[in-house]
Parts: sequence; C-alpha cells; structure tokens
Amino acid sequence: MQVILQNYWGCGNKNLPLIRILLLFSLYFLPVTSTGSTEESVNTLNEPDIAEKYINQARKLQLADKIAWLNLLHFKSTFFGGLRSQVDDSEFFLADNGSFNAQAELEADLRGFFSKKRKPHPRCLFPARLHWLNSHLNFSGQLPELECEKYNNWKQKLAAQQVTLLFPSMYLENPASMFGHTFIRFDRPDKNHLLSYTLSYAASYDESDHLLVYSWKGISGGYPGTFFLQAYFETLQEYSDIEQRDIWEYKLNLNKQEIEQLVRHLWEVKGVHFDYFFFRENCSFRLLSLLDVARENINMSIHSHPLYAVPVDTVRDIEKAGLITAKNYRPAAHNKISQMLGQVDELEKQAVSALSRNEISIDSISKEFTEDEQAKIYQITDAILNQNKNKAKDQQSLQLKVLSARSHLAVDKHEFYFAETPPEISHQSARWLLSSGSYRLDENKSQRFYEVGIRPVFHDLLDVNKGFINGASINVLDTQLRWYKEQQKLKLEKLDIFSLKSIVAVNSWSRPLSRKISFQLKQRNLNINHEITEFEFQFAVGYSTNLNNALIYALAQTQFEYAAEFENNHVLYLGFNTGILWSFDNDVISGQTQVDYQLLGQLSGEQADLQKLKAAIQLNIVEDHALRFEYEFRDYELFEVQEAKVSYLIYF
Repeated sequence: MQVILQNYWGCGNKNLPLIRILLLFSLYFLPVTSTGSTEESVNTLNEPDIAEKYINQARKLQLADKIAWLNLLHFKSTFFGGLRSQVDDSEFFLADNGSFNAQAELEADLRGFFSKKRKPHPRCLFPARLHWLNSHLNFSGQLPELECEKYNNWKQKLAAQQVTLLFPSMYLENPASMFGHTFIRFDRPDKNHLLSYTLSYAASYDESDHLLVYSWKGISGGYPGTFFLQAYFETLQEYSDIEQRDIWEYKLNLNKQEIEQLVRHLWEVKGVHFDYFFFRENCSFRLLSLLDVARENINMSIHSHPLYAVPVDTVRDIEKAGLITAKNYRPAAHNKISQMLGQVDELEKQAVSALSRNEISIDSISKEFTEDEQAKIYQITDAILNQNKNKAKDQQSLQLKVLSARSHLAVDKHEFYFAETPPEISHQSARWLLSSGSYRLDENKSQRFYEVGIRPVFHDLLDVNKGFINGASINVLDTQLRWYKEQQKLKLEKLDIFSLKSIVAVNSWSRPLSRKISFQLKQRNLNINHEITEFEFQFAVGYSTNLNNALIYALAQTQFEYAAEFENNHVLYLGFNTGILWSFDNDVISGQTQVDYQLLGQLSGEQADLQKLKAAIQLNIVEDHALRFEYEFRDYELFEVQEAKVSYLIYF
C-alpha cells in the first residue's frame, strides 16, 4: 500500500481534483491482497482481527475438542487423567502451552496462518493443520497466495500414490527388532517399489550401548524417537539380506485425499522427536497415530493397547479397521534357502552343499543329474553364494560358472513353493495361566499349590509357534503368583523380568549361534526347611541342529544367583545346557514338547552344584487356548526338589 501511495503523491500536482482525492482515500481503506509471495516474505491482510473472526467460529464449533484435531497434535490421555501431546519437541507448537492446551495451539495456529512475515511461515510448517482447519472454517479465500517451495519439492519427490504397511519378522540379534518392526512404504505412480520411499520410526540409540543399558533406556524413555525416510531397496537390504528377516507387505486402501493428508502430516512431524518407549510409544504405535490422521474416526492409537503396543498386534488393529486390501510375502534369503532345500531329495541337497563349497565341478553335476535336477541345484547354490556379501574371487568365479551353467539348460527355471504364514494369525501377545500342581522336597514333605500367571508379552518355546520363528522366544514381565493350600499362603513364585531364547539350527551354508539370556526374581529352597527369594541371571551360548523337524541344542551356560541368605550373598555356576524341542501337528491335535537338562558346577559363593531336568508338553486345544503339562527335577546335592503341574493357558 505504501508503494502505491508514493506513486500517487509523487506525481507533482498539488491541486488534485476532488474525485482523485476520493479515489486515494478509498484505496487507502481497501484491504490489500497479494498476487504472489514466497515462504520467506508474505504480504498478509492489514485487518488484525481477521484471524479472531475464525477463532471465534472455531470456538463455537468446538474444533479443539475434536478427536481429529487432537490426533494432529498427538494428544493422548495421561496417567493422571487429562490430555497432553506425546511430542517432546517445542518446535511442533506455536503456542507456549500448546503441548497441553489444544485450544491454545489451535488459536495460535490460526493467528500464525494469517500472520505477517514469518520465516518459515506456519502455513508451510503445518500443512495438515491448515488443511483440516480450512475444511471446517473455509478461510482459504481470505489468505494470500504462498509458495512453500521446500514442502512442495519434498512432496513431489515422495510421489506417494499408494500406501503399503510392511512388517519384518522378529530378529533376535538386534535388541531394537526383537518383537518385529512395522513401517510404511509410499508407492510411486510408476510402480517401481525399489525406488519408493519407506517411513520408519525408531529410537536414536548408541550402538555401543549393551543390552542392559539399551533395555533400561528403552523402557524408561531414555532415547529420542524420530521418523525417517529411506529408499525401499535400502530397507530391503537392511531387513531381508543383512538381518535375514521375512517381510510381509499389506496394501492399504487409503484414498487420494487420505494419502495427501498423511503426507502433509508427515511433513509436520519430520525431524520432530518424541521420547521413545520400548513397550508403548514405539514404531508400531507411532504408525497407528499417523494412520489416525490420514483416516478420521478409526482412532487406533486411542482405543488399542493402553499399556503396550507390539508390532504384530498393530497389524491386527489395522486389519480390524478395514485398511488392508492385499498381502504379499517376501521370505528372507535364509528362509528361502531352507524352504528350497526342503523341496529337493537328499542327493540334490548333498550336491548343493558340495557345489557351494566348490568341492565338486559343474561337469560332474551335469553328468549325474537330469536338467530339471540341475536347475534346482544351480538355483539353490546361487542363493547360497549370494549370502556372502564379501565374496572372495574364487567364490565370485564359482557363482559365474553356476549362472552360466544354468543359462545353458533347456528347461525353465524351477518354481519353488514358499510357505506363507502371516504373523497376524499367531496367538495373541498377552497370556493368562491357571495352574494346579504339587511341590515335593522329600518323600514326607509334599505341598499342593494353585497358581495364576499373567504375561504381557510375547512368546515362549512351548507356545503355539504358528506365525513365529521356531526356536525363538521372548518374554517380558511374566508373573506367577502361587497359593499353597496347606500353608494358606500366597507367594510371588516367579517374576521373569526379561528372557530371550534363540535356538537356531546350523546348516551347510551358515553357522548361527544359539543363545539364551534371562533376568528373574524367583523362589528357591536354601535347604529343606527354608525357602528364600533370589535374583537369578542366566546366559548361555552354543549351537543347535535340526533332526527330523526337532531342534537339538547344546549350550555352554553360566548362572549367577543373588540373595542375602547365601554364603557371600551369591552363588556362581558354570556348566552346560542341552535339550530337544519338537513340534507336532496332525489331524487329531497339535502341540510342542521340550526336554531340557542343565548340569552346573559351583564356582563361588553358596556351596552346591546343581542339576536340573525339565520336561513339558503343550496341547493346542482351540484358537488362543491350550493345556500345558510340566515336570521339573532339581538336585542341589544336599536335597532334591520335584514339581509337577498342569496349566490352562488363555491368550488375549
């Protein structure tokens, strides 16, 4: 306006006609609109109360109380009641109290949208909020044009036409991925998924942090969590090739408008940090909250899993919300090889093993096997050689020979079948346990007991293994309370704070370590008349093999127990652990059974070696219900303990 007035007043004519004076006054009091501007310089309305007009409308409509607005701000109920944003970054709010006052943030945002020069402008920082508020207040015609170049360029680069949820299976070698993981892929119009971008949410942690530090910080919110984007081919390499994880892809039925709102909100949270909580505010929960913004009124992050969010459970939530329209399975290379080998005979397996180690020649393969058999041998050998990312020259040469031999065969490429077991059909993550049994210290001292247990997450070796990796087990806060009938006494029998078991069979192309680790509080007898509560830590490492669908393992084990009643307050053991784990499934019944034996020699502290034998079988009755029978024998040299119990399990 100032520039326009200067042009008129500077014309040099001091005797202006009346009509010209009136014209100048009318121009002065007319509102000014801008035909164009940039993010860094925005000419806005001169009427300061224009924003207040829409703020008053928003108050009348009570927009700040709408679930959709609260989802945009990531407001959730707190432990003490009330609402507060889970975003722990002040840059996400324009109001000073915006993190706990949704009304104040709404008003600050509206004022920001109509504000004068700001750098960067709130309309460019919060396009999802702008879109949602405008859809209810219809104020876009009152705003000057604004080009948000950074946002528009980013959105164009993302090129999101379709959204796909991805679930890599559990990976026990990485603490951050033990329960599986979820992320989403923004599929491009050209259908080139490898170049499409994937969105993940993860804790920013120090790789030097060992398991105990990582676990504590992850549980207590000691790490910042952020969203990040990377190309899908990089994600595949990380999750499938390197970490050997199966990946499930779930196509979501979000429409164009919902995808656009999801992208707008992703821009708002990009670079913003949340405190990361391992059980609740994790990758899965954050993706649920994003989808809540994309499609209003599903509110999965509000209604589901108030205490914890496990990746596989959130897949079930998304399916229940009606978002999944198609599924695709990408087996990990390790799983592919295992399943391919299961579809060839013993001679072909031996040929694959020998050829992959360069112990036999291509010529001998061509002489001893038919072309169809050769095709299978070459395909599996090529897959095995691909596992070694740092192949020596002789391996590279061998792989070229294998591919060349395969290309000269007249038969088509052999089609292998890969079993598809979606993770969402697995048992529910939480579990009730109701038990009855007997506890015997000697022939004359036997006690009857009843037990109730609850495990929030996740899976043990005897649980239904459908949808899980056979031989993998993770339990957190597994609690068992025991009532002794004769004593009329209730005790905390065991609190399994955290335990992990990974029984992985070795094979001809890899030698993975099997291991177990656990931390628990439990009852044990110091002698025949004295029971105490102790802390126990176990760690074991070794190897396993697969024999007729049974996992047989042998591990070197150390065990540390602490209690004030022990000699020198502790006992330290060293020994070995061996056993067999077998699953069965027939037309009558399915289940899992395990026999486990430990022999531990005392190194320091309380005097006594320890032998332990445990046998258990679980029968799967109907979905999410099972019966379990367990027997345990413990020999402390001076006395023996025997325990038998039957349990009814309910997964929920």
